[in-house]
Amino acid sequence: MKSKTRILLVAIVALSMISMPSFAQLKLGLKGEVGLNKPTFSSEAFKVENMNVFKVGPSLEAISETGLGLDISVLYSNEKMEVKDFKTDNSLFEVESHYLDVPLNLKFKIAIASPLKVYLATGPYAQFRVAGDKFNWDEISSTIEEKKFQAGVNVGLGAEIINSVQLGVNYRLKLTDDYSFSDPKWEDLFNENKGFWSISATIYF
Repeated sequence: MKSKTRILLVAIVALSMISMPSFAQLKLGLKGEVGLNKPTFSSEAFKVENMNVFKVGPSLEAISETGLGLDISVLYSNEKMEVKDFKTDNSLFEVESHYLDVPLNLKFKIAIASPLKVYLATGPYAQFRVAGDKFNWDEISSTIEEKKFQAGVNVGLGAEIINSVQLGVNYRLKLTDDYSFSDPKWEDLFNENKGFWSISATIYF
């Protein structure tokens, strides 16, 4: 995990070193994102379901004349998770978490036919937990701690219409764990790092 964190930090520094004056176009917009898949993690005792993920916040795009540039957003993220009994499918508890999500992507845009452009974006993200519910199930509540920082990488593909609206499909891979446990039997279940798909829409002013 430490090696993954080092790679992530190197990527952030490399993207940050791109010279701002070289950008020919700066655009500020409002971005929204909705999770597509709801992966389910199961054990013999119970199962964990990621119910939904919603994100919204400002986004800044800086693109050079060559079509290469940066895309950075600061998003409020709401994530809900439900834990159910494996045999009865009865809900044991729900946990809702609130994050500040900061993706920093290297972005490349190319014009296809006026007014349509397509783009490819990839880069690291950092996510900071700012609030949320506590685990209230006695069997694990004393062994679990929600981590305040998460990180990983994004890959996105999309289209831009009339220079002000972008629609995209995104894939996110976590490189850090969401929770820490004093009892290792829960760790693999709650921290299973699977890819996450989402769709996004950005309106630039």
